[in-house]
Amino acid sequence: MKVAFQHANVLPGRTWNRLGINDTEFRAEAAKAVPYGDKAVSLPAGVTLSAEPFPAEIETGMGKEAADFVEKNRNCGVSLRVAAGAKPERPVFLPYELDGARSAVVDENAVVAGEGSEVTVVMSYRSRADLAGFHGGLTRLYAAKGAVIHLIQVQLLGDRCAHFDNVGAFAEENGKIDVIQAELGGRRALSGVKTRLDGRKSRLNMDAIYFGDRKRSIDFNYVAEHTGKKTASEIHVSGALLDESEKTFRGTIDFVRGAKQAVGHESEYNLLFSPRVRNRTAPLILCSEEDVDGQHAASTGKIDADRLFYLMSRGLSELEAKKLIIEAQFRPVTDRIPDEELRAAILEYVKVRLNGLESLG
Repeated sequence: MKVAFQHANVLPGRTWNRLGINDTEFRAEAAKAVPYGDKAVSLPAGVTLSAEPFPAEIETGMGKEAADFVEKNRNCGVSLRVAAGAKPERPVFLPYELDGARSAVVDENAVVAGEGSEVTVVMSYRSRADLAGFHGGLTRLYAAKGAVIHLIQVQLLGDRCAHFDNVGAFAEENGKIDVIQAELGGRRALSGVKTRLDGRKSRLNMDAIYFGDRKRSIDFNYVAEHTGKKTASEIHVSGALLDESEKTFRGTIDFVRGAKQAVGHESEYNLLFSPRVRNRTAPLILCSEEDVDGQHAASTGKIDADRLFYLMSRGLSELEAKKLIIEAQFRPVTDRIPDEELRAAILEYVKVRLNGLESLG
């Protein structure tokens, strides 16, 4: 199975083509996506499987090519409906495993949260370390009036895997979309999330962490589209780049005409451990409405020398201190994942990768 997207993760406002940041290509060779053989999903009270059509047409962060590919080749996935007013305490867990029998996973998922409901969905993607695999995902979210959707996606694939994750979300009045993404594995990893804040006082919270080592390539495209009044968005990305890895981040806050008193903030924090890494950042604020507040910030550099000295003065070697700082950088995000086993898996995954390093710059 050939996977080829000419234009993925398109920046909503184009800049100079020579910068190479307007969009990206994605190409991969994958085994045929044979039926995954879904196991029964354990659903908490108030959440059901549904075959009803998605309630709105929404754009996704990676774009139409990626969405069409999943719809054509899907071999697993679920469509969930959350009853109005339901607030289950237990999350919905959707673990996807790549192995020798299923080296290609193409999942299409949907979550529709009824008025006043609140739900947490945890999706994880894992593989054997030596597996040459492929994952492509499409997830759509719809938060009705006053509803809250917490989406947590954790990607822990091996070095020989290609991966993309394409998300589109829509929020009505007072609805909230809360997304956490941990992009920690894969040889090539693309992620795109686009959220339309359509209803008055709807909100988006977007947090992502990434880890690049060896020749890993990571590409993000996050878009908050404000169309409703008094809407609010927060986009925060942090991570570390080592060896000859590369990362591209596109973060867009789009204030559409009529989105009066909307507020949007985005920030990125990068730690660079090698002169051979490549880091590109495109923070973008589009504004067709005057009465709004948009801010962006980006910080890229080496570990603070005073912080490093403090840890080394406590008996750690320089390498040990740098490893500890990287692990600590992920903690604010990983600690919000409501599953102890998955939190431990993330920390162990990062620890194994760091333990294979002889130096960190």
